[in-house]
Amino acid sequence: MPESKSKPEFRAAVGLSREWDARKAGREVARDTLEKLGTDPDFFLLFSTIHYEKWGGFKEFLAGVWDVLPEGTPLIGGTVAGFIIPQGCFVRGATALAVSYPNMDVAVGIGRNTKRAPHLAAKQCAEMIKRGLRGSRYENKFLIDVISGPTIPKLSFFNKKVIKSKILENVIPILFHISEKILQEGVGREEEILDELIKNLPEYSIIGGSTYDDNKMTRNYQFYSKYIFTNSIVALALCSELVPSINTTHGLKETDAKLEITGLRGGDRIIYEINNNPAADEFLKALDWPREYLNEKAYLKTYFTPLGFKKNGVLFPEIIGYFIGNSIICGYKIKDNDLYLLSASGKSLMNSIDLNLEVFKDKEIFMAFGICCAIMLQTLGSNVFHIQRKLLEVFGESPFLLLYGAGIDAYTPQKEGYHINMAFNMGILHS
Repeated sequence: MPESKSKPEFRAAVGLSREWDARKAGREVARDTLEKLGTDPDFFLLFSTIHYEKWGGFKEFLAGVWDVLPEGTPLIGGTVAGFIIPQGCFVRGATALAVSYPNMDVAVGIGRNTKRAPHLAAKQCAEMIKRGLRGSRYENKFLIDVISGPTIPKLSFFNKKVIKSKILENVIPILFHISEKILQEGVGREEEILDELIKNLPEYSIIGGSTYDDNKMTRNYQFYSKYIFTNSIVALALCSELVPSINTTHGLKETDAKLEITGLRGGDRIIYEINNNPAADEFLKALDWPREYLNEKAYLKTYFTPLGFKKNGVLFPEIIGYFIGNSIICGYKIKDNDLYLLSASGKSLMNSIDLNLEVFKDKEIFMAFGICCAIMLQTLGSNVFHIQRKLLEVFGESPFLLLYGAGIDAYTPQKEGYHINMAFNMGILHS
């Protein structure tokens, strides 16, 4: 890994375990990471797939990590759908990124009840970060957030993606509100959390995203020190002399179809009218799809033809979660009534990764951390191995970790923050 002559040694390492047993996997991923690092870490980022829930449980998984990890090491992480590291591409297993650097101050934070009270959770987390880094002499500030992703409410009719009932269409906004406030199930409300985080920590560059499972969207977990949480935000922040840079790209393009939202509800996440007509009808019309296409496989097709809106010139792709009656349910708040029908292909998605990584070439990179929407894992399939090759070409011997989560967060003091889907998001520390 690179070492600047004018700075003390920066060390980073990425470890891996493919053990099935949770306790053994925890020990192995910690041991593998620390052996590569060669010293005690200043922080430890830990991620795993959901399967350890049934192979010993995450309590045992974390216990295995702490069998090896030095007491008191700042640790955050969570469950993801998969990950890419220098060792390969994986949809089962555990990975960790550990860093040691003397010219750096580190703090971790946590906020609870993200679906019930997103603003309060973000504020609680930010306050812990502020206290932990108060008095740091380093100017450059970088934060990694890990937020509980969306979960499908445990109501029987949500077992289907297409629900024709007009009665349910009318009561869905009320049911969603109840589900969020009481059951803490439903959308992740990540964009609200990120907005509050930025409000409280505007000087930080922020990268992160949402925890996930194996695409069932039924549960996800966050790790903080020795504990496992749900419906939480965990974050790790550092102040150092190294420079953070973040770049976000996607391979979606606008089509000629321009739509106008004329009816929104459910916290601005449910479209019930487009062009003064039922939303689903207008969506099918724009795609020139017959009504029969609106079946349980329709949402898979919409991965390549999602909707999107613009805010301050930035395109926000929206993954369609459900069709209920003639309403379309999206994952995060729609903030403009001008709606775009987007299109993507495997080639355009891969090209977006080239565009993303291009800005990092010729930099002295010390470590890289990224998160990509898990939808891209499904749409690209075996092409993820080409992504790993591209990462190796750009980052060389510098350790990198790319996660597949339910959505991505990005913010720098020079640019407005955003939480979006269908995107590739990479951050680096460089000289």
